[in-house]
Amino acid sequence: MKYIKEDIETMLINYKEDEAKLNEIKLKKEEYQERLNYAGTVYKDKETEIIENMQLSTRGYDKIHTNTNKIFDQVANTAINYEKEIEHINKEDNKYLERKILELEEKENKLNKKVVRIKNLLNILTIEEKFVISRYYFERAKWDYVEIEYFDEFEKHKSIKQLQTYRNNALQSMLNILNVGL
Repeated sequence: MKYIKEDIETMLINYKEDEAKLNEIKLKKEEYQERLNYAGTVYKDKETEIIENMQLSTRGYDKIHTNTNKIFDQVANTAINYEKEIEHINKEDNKYLERKILELEEKENKLNKKVVRIKNLLNILTIEEKFVISRYYFERAKWDYVEIEYFDEFEKHKSIKQLQTYRNNALQSMLNILNVGL
């Protein structure tokens, strides 16, 4: 797939948002990892305690003296539900946290590629081109504002047409890099 000018413009427009999302994902991943590390460290029940509690909690009067033909096997019930009870005791579903961490890592990898790609593309630009690109796409400034900012920064007056030429040259340079090997 060859990149076109509109693809690069979309990537540039979304750059700041992607960078913010990437930082937020890193923070959430760190929070989930802390919760996962903390889960079960407060107090670990022993196997015998878990089984005893399960046996005692199922001995209700209604379950022992039932009028139905249902056969109640306390040992089988304990054996079947033992794994669920171990997960429930920690009050934190470790599998859920691990799944969320994996999902966040996938999203982080995708966003990281986008952010790194834009940073790489910005490295090939001249100072003037980089300035125009950052003001116009990242800060979403109008051309008259970019013109004023350019004069304040470089103390040279450039018309809007000249600044648009800088932008077009920068986009072309980026296209040449992105489409290498395609």
